[in-house]
Amino acid sequence: MHRTRKRAWRRSARASAAALATTALGLGLSPALATPAFAAAPTAVSVAGSFNSEIGCSGDWSTDCSQAQLTARTDGSGVWSKTVTLPAGSYAYKAALNKSWAENYGAKAQYYGADIPLQIPAGGRTVTFLYDPVTHWITDDVNSKFVTAGGSFQSEIGCSADWAPNCLKSWLQDIDGDGTYTWSTQAIPAGTYTVKAALGLAWDESYGQGGSPTGSDISFTVPESGSDVDFRYNSTTHALSVQTEEPPGPPLDGTLGALYTPTQTTFRIWSPDKSEVSVTVGGQTHTMRPADVSGYTDVYQAVVTGNLKDQPYQFRVGNSTVRDPYARMVKPGTTEGIVMDAEAIQPTGGWAPTPPLAKREDAVIYEMSVRNFTIDASSGVDSAKRGKFAGLTQTGTTYNGVKTGIDHLKELGVTDVQLMPSFDFNSTVPNWGYDPLNYNVPEEQFSQFTAPEDRVREFKDMVNAFHENGIRVIMDVVYNHTASKDALQNITGKYYHQEQLSGVGNSIDDGNPMVSRMIFDSLEYWVKNYNIDGYRFDLIGVHQYKNVDQWAKYLNTTFPDRTLQIHGEPWSGGVDDPLQAEKVRYGTTPALAGGHVGVFNGTYRDAIKGGTRDQILGYMGGAASNASSIALGMRGSPLAVKSTSPLADPWSPAFAYDPEQTINYVSAHDDLNLWDKITYSGVTGGAAGKAGQMDRFGTGMIFTSQGIPFLHEGDEFLHSKAVNGDYEAAKNSYESGDNVNAIQWGEKAANAATFAYYKDAIALRKSTPALRLNTWDAVKNQMSTTTDGSVVISTISSNASAPTSHDTVVVYNPTNSTYAVNLPSGTWKKVLDTNGAVSATGNTAGSLAVTVFKKS
Repeated sequence: MHRTRKRAWRRSARASAAALATTALGLGLSPALATPAFAAAPTAVSVAGSFNSEIGCSGDWSTDCSQAQLTARTDGSGVWSKTVTLPAGSYAYKAALNKSWAENYGAKAQYYGADIPLQIPAGGRTVTFLYDPVTHWITDDVNSKFVTAGGSFQSEIGCSADWAPNCLKSWLQDIDGDGTYTWSTQAIPAGTYTVKAALGLAWDESYGQGGSPTGSDISFTVPESGSDVDFRYNSTTHALSVQTEEPPGPPLDGTLGALYTPTQTTFRIWSPDKSEVSVTVGGQTHTMRPADVSGYTDVYQAVVTGNLKDQPYQFRVGNSTVRDPYARMVKPGTTEGIVMDAEAIQPTGGWAPTPPLAKREDAVIYEMSVRNFTIDASSGVDSAKRGKFAGLTQTGTTYNGVKTGIDHLKELGVTDVQLMPSFDFNSTVPNWGYDPLNYNVPEEQFSQFTAPEDRVREFKDMVNAFHENGIRVIMDVVYNHTASKDALQNITGKYYHQEQLSGVGNSIDDGNPMVSRMIFDSLEYWVKNYNIDGYRFDLIGVHQYKNVDQWAKYLNTTFPDRTLQIHGEPWSGGVDDPLQAEKVRYGTTPALAGGHVGVFNGTYRDAIKGGTRDQILGYMGGAASNASSIALGMRGSPLAVKSTSPLADPWSPAFAYDPEQTINYVSAHDDLNLWDKITYSGVTGGAAGKAGQMDRFGTGMIFTSQGIPFLHEGDEFLHSKAVNGDYEAAKNSYESGDNVNAIQWGEKAANAATFAYYKDAIALRKSTPALRLNTWDAVKNQMSTTTDGSVVISTISSNASAPTSHDTVVVYNPTNSTYAVNLPSGTWKKVLDTNGAVSATGNTAGSLAVTVFKKS
């Protein structure tokens, strides 16, 4: 469907080095910068340096000493090598060609470059030197790593065999010393191959998928012979990436927008209604003409030559200036896009491996606002970073002795953060930003920077830092509507529904194939370019379930090792939808199982909590009539009959084909959060009394139910948005000030016992496989759930081979009395009660509490 996107770094390292050297010489640069275009290959290469006398030469810096001569390797690479043994000491060296100083190369492959330092530790060691006569890189295995791409293609490029780590025809080089090793070739024939990074010309140290020593082989496909194939190895993360491109030709790309190359930029936009389409860039207006682009219809295109990087551009359709729906960067406050090569921008230090997630049920999701999480001074975040992307990942922050920021998240134990809207929106913070304008652009109000590259890199740095700290990143995406119809209607009204399904107007119509394609392309862009780990769809119920299924299946197929998390709200904006049967609802969720798409379980939320804005409490407040609903939710709301067919009832509470399809929660950014719901309902006693106990009971059910648990920022230490008792503002605080929504980190210190309970419950979930069953069959066969009055009891086996050998018992007791649990035979230990982690004997389950027993 897509043609491979062109990238600035595709150029062959060797070809680039030679071209740059010739250019420098032609410009009359100094000898240290200009490499002469010597016609003949060297007949001799010596490693001339201050250690020559140590290896038997008559003196140091000897170009013609036989002991300092490198030998041309026999692997066809053209590389020269030499291994010597040196005593401890500080040395320096260069490569001298043809036993003379007339042509020599130093640091960074520079002609007449600086001496290369070499530090040998106490006791001495052997040192191997390598010299490439094409790039003129001279290096050693003390200062550098010898990295080769070993794989199933090597015999095709002239190596004696495949998987040959010592064949330097596939040698990756780090000439500029930034820690990234690269190699490019056009010699690999069309086909599909596998590869790993080998270090030290052997397999003793090697890295596969995800930069792991035990990672599987990395697969790549060369579309046709002569294609550019670029290999990159990050010496920090050990990640090897492979990028392929078709042979040079017209700049083609499988998407729309501004497609940049250093020599020309291709501008494309969908215009199904009008043919008067143009783009203005660099002070000139260019007419756009119809283009046949695979996978798209009614596309207009203009190709503008020259290097347009960072130039603003403006589309015009008919008589209206319009925004680029595919813009990768924009000029804030305008409809102008910015030409840029966002894909080529790397995070500082290169991409870290994505934190692994064996199965989606292992996730614990934490919803947060970029601004709210750190904007208050109590966050301990540097003032310039508060409320910014960079502030989310600043480490080492505390307040009154407790950890804040990302260190708090690690202490809590969550696996994923879910960022509330962080792509470009219309409103001014502290508004939450559920009014999008540009779907592929990081929100500028969350950035410290104004330069386009800096803004892109800052977002990538944030994602990367979360990954380095073991936390995955989910984006809250709002593809169901735009800030207003002015956002896109001047391009074409076909972007929008006739019905106002989002509840705020401006509903996007993904029933139009080109609108669906825009969403599809945006989803792929964020995963591919920003390393995003999943999506929370705002009002996913506005979207057609078959489209959602296609988007999700494509993403999971394209990024099979990412275990992407995809879920959303299976309802529209409180309005009737005449096409409801075609939309995402509980009843159509089974049909989304193949795409691993889940939905927020509002039915279970309401059964536990009660109404989201009223004073009526659910099961956590002692509502005995809800026991059967609680029992169903506790089991992950499984289908009565296993099937991927849509259900007749769109609102069936038994909807999950797989436990990963239910997102279990009692609190989110909308409506009253859990603590405010409890206190608004008149429950007293504070954190240490009945109100606090009820909070722990409600949350404990989420952490011990089958499915995926979800919590909202600040719930873990009883954050309240009802400032001065204003519950009306707390019910809908999307545009309230920081005094309402910002996290006050003093609340963590004040409510340490509540935080400890959340932390303990998460830790228990992560250490108890029985709480994370991952199939419908496992729930059916390994979990027995009963009710005794209003008490709900589940006995669970974590062993599919012994489904009735139960090792975990979970009890929900909403009554005011202690409940005696009839435990299965064996020795049991109580591991969680109303106060958190415990290690106790006995079979009692306390009142208004979740109690968990594990078999010893």
